[in-house]
Amino acid sequence: MTAASAPHRFHKPANCAVTSPVISKGFRALSALASPDPLRRIWALERITERLLWKLPKETVERYLEIPASLPQSALEGARLFADRELMLAVIPKGGEVAEVGTWRGEFSKAICRVVRPARFHLIDIDFSSFDWSGLECEYLRHQGDSSTVLREFPTASLDWIYIDGDHSYEGALKDLEAAHRALKPGALITCNDYTNWASLAVTPYGVARAVNEFVIREGYRVLGLALSPSGNHDLLIQRPG
Repeated sequence: MTAASAPHRFHKPANCAVTSPVISKGFRALSALASPDPLRRIWALERITERLLWKLPKETVERYLEIPASLPQSALEGARLFADRELMLAVIPKGGEVAEVGTWRGEFSKAICRVVRPARFHLIDIDFSSFDWSGLECEYLRHQGDSSTVLREFPTASLDWIYIDGDHSYEGALKDLEAAHRALKPGALITCNDYTNWASLAVTPYGVARAVNEFVIREGYRVLGLALSPSGNHDLLIQRPG
């Protein structure tokens, strides 16, 4: 075989790197950060975060993502599933003394008034500037300040139900739960909003599920219901031991 007829063989130049699909995907993510499309930039940040996160040890990843301890099956016996949180209001005893931690615009406060019909309704928030007071048709008291501090000021065993949508960090959620525990009557209820370890709309870890699960296990609470949310920010209804 002559040199002219010899089959061609490709020789990679010394300064030329072969790009793997993984590296190529990484470059695509980096280049997308400069995209004028905000959704494309969000996609890029998600891909970069994913690559960085899963290079870490498992324990570090679980701590960052606020992975909760599993609840025992005994705490879940008889629990019900609800399509949304307003439907779950139907199982809250009527006419009691109740509190809502974190009120925002007041839409859910009005649903509580309408369905639960509390004898006395305590609204607790650090800021009421966004609250729409029109249509709030039940007797209420407004408490402005840090939620765990306000809850600790209630008499022991005075409340029938507390709805908590406060601080979403692990430490903040646990402080609210511990203060609520002291204020609850035996057999009374807590609903924990944003029961998740990842907030899809805020794109950040939440410590609520971790705090709630640890609290349920430690204090012997029972899960009565889970209300689903399309965004994944579910509500968990728990009962204090009687």
